[in-house]
Amino acid sequence: MNERFPARARNDEGYALIAALAAMVAFSLLAFEVLAATRGNIAQAGAEGERAKLEAAADAGLARAIAGLDAGDAASRWAIDGRTRTLSVDGIAVTVRIEDERGKLPVNLISEDQFRALLEDAGASGDRLAHAVDTFEDWIDDDDDRRTLGAEAGDYAGTGVAPRNGPVRTPDELMSVAGIDSALYRKIAPSLTVFFGESGGFSPTTADPLALAVISGGGMNSPQVLERQRELAGERPAIEIGEDKPLTGRIVTVAVTADDGSNGRFTRRTFVELTGNDSEPFWIRWVQG
Repeated sequence: MNERFPARARNDEGYALIAALAAMVAFSLLAFEVLAATRGNIAQAGAEGERAKLEAAADAGLARAIAGLDAGDAASRWAIDGRTRTLSVDGIAVTVRIEDERGKLPVNLISEDQFRALLEDAGASGDRLAHAVDTFEDWIDDDDDRRTLGAEAGDYAGTGVAPRNGPVRTPDELMSVAGIDSALYRKIAPSLTVFFGESGGFSPTTADPLALAVISGGGMNSPQVLERQRELAGERPAIEIGEDKPLTGRIVTVAVTADDGSNGRFTRRTFVELTGNDSEPFWIRWVQG
């Protein structure tokens, strides 16, 4: 007790003990009041803690993927053809999928007909299809002339957004385009890129099936697309890239999902470019999620 309370005259010791006990009681009452007042936030705090664990697991998956992409041994290098790998990070299941940006459609370079074909292959039809095509073309063209089923600045009043009137800057910008709802966006987003052309032309061997359907012109039932779908399903071996440094300067998407098996789930997509520079081996070009 002397270590907690400074030495005093003997006749003050009883008073000091009473004062200390009184302080402890007051502190306990205050703590109880704070706990009672904030008990509604306990569940939220717990949820935030679980999310933090999921995010940490996803970060570990990303780090493992980057290391796999940069492996010096071609046999150990991770494939960039969209096949899924499964890891375990502290009891959390982590799935990792690496997508080649050269296997996607260049959203700022494809023609109107190609964009229409993309939406059709994704299941859009009729007025929904025409509306989405017109609003997208109004979004990227450099004028304020509204297409028949399109949308210009006045149609977005009060939404906090306005047509870009120029190239799309990030894939998720499409979620702001009138006529492209969340369901349609989820179908077409994995097939589109804003990074196309920075490290070469379209790559059929690592292509997203929907992108391949548009580029080939054969639709989702074309032999090329069906073959790619079989590769992604693990029904046939995919063609590996066997160059010594195949990924230097090449941009890929690392899609990571962490799942704790108890309804906790976190997904993040990270656009990575390997530099070939030992002092700065990779760049993060963009993060979604």
